[in-house]
Amino acid sequence: MPTPVYMNARVCNIKDITSHLRCISIQQELLKEMGSLAPGAHFKVLIPAIKGEQAILPDISSGRPYWADQNSKPVIRTYTVRNLDRINGILDVEFVLHGDIGPASAWAAKASINDHLGLGIKKSTKMHQRADWYLFAGDETATPAIAAMLESLPPETTGMAFLEADSPLDIFTINTKSTVEIHWLTRDGKLPEHSGKLVNAIKDVVVPDAAHYSRYAWIAGERSIVKVMKKYISEQLGFDREELHATVYWTAGLSEDESRQQR
Repeated sequence: MPTPVYMNARVCNIKDITSHLRCISIQQELLKEMGSLAPGAHFKVLIPAIKGEQAILPDISSGRPYWADQNSKPVIRTYTVRNLDRINGILDVEFVLHGDIGPASAWAAKASINDHLGLGIKKSTKMHQRADWYLFAGDETATPAIAAMLESLPPETTGMAFLEADSPLDIFTINTKSTVEIHWLTRDGKLPEHSGKLVNAIKDVVVPDAAHYSRYAWIAGERSIVKVMKKYISEQLGFDREELHATVYWTAGLSEDESRQQR
């Protein structure tokens, strides 16, 4: 497994996609050396302790990131690649803005041009196997990854995509060449972990016969919701392990560090 490359990148552009979704572009010469990254590939952001300063990077001589002084270790969070411009060395990252509840959201809300953000990113990632028909489902934490995958699909691809958002103000256009049907589901103020809209949506899906079409389901979001969706897709829709990718992005009431400890 390739070791991630760690670097400090500079904020070069900030654009609000919706009132709760902010795209921040960061630039670094090392990003020009990245290989093929799967749409929605994961990477780490290292949040500087002080605004305007660089994040303290780890020692990776052992093959694993290590901070000799744990007090200098930055807050680390996992995000997905929204877009990578290798020619100019620019990476687009989309942050869900929910106030100062989380350190990444707080940083993104106050970010300015020329601020620094640390990165830990692999030079290449395994590409998802192409399928004829896709099922996507996720809340706003999964939207950047799903949007990136939808925009990478060829015209002949079909399927269904269910994106859950807080309100109609959080809906935006996703430009895909595919014929995947995109459905936005709004909670209208209800907490994501208490919403059953994603689960109910996939229960109405009619999937193609695996004997005639290759299929792939990609779901992500809050732990309890992902668990229910994964069980239904596996047991009721008949998807095997190779056809189903499920990722827990967050757990209600826990930070990313606390959620990781429970896995």
